[in-house]
Amino acid sequence: MQRYSALLIPAVFLAACEGTGASYEPKLAAAPNPGYEQDLQHCRNLAKSEKVWNAETRTQALLGAAGGAVVGALEGDLGAGAVVGGAAGAASGALETRYSRKDILLECLRQRGQPVAG
Repeated sequence: MQRYSALLIPAVFLAACEGTGASYEPKLAAAPNPGYEQDLQHCRNLAKSEKVWNAETRTQALLGAAGGAVVGALEGDLGAGAVVGGAAGAASGALETRYSRKDILLECLRQRGQPVAG
């Protein structure tokens, strides 16, 4: 039972990251240019196109599973270690996607001529 409860936190975190980053409220250095709201919506949609379960997240999950398997083997439960490590790795990859989405949003707004400070 403890093994499954350890999976719950990363799984909830992964699901919670689905809309983050793209919903960031940019700080403006000046008054927005005409069409800001349309540009913001377009850029949010573009940022959301970066999937949470992407190559980075899958790689982090695999690395976490491998590391967890090693630790689990040392403690006598290779499978549980792999599962918990994989879930933690996936959560880490999802967090990185959040930052990528924010960067996509900000860069898109800059390219559209909006005075984004960060």
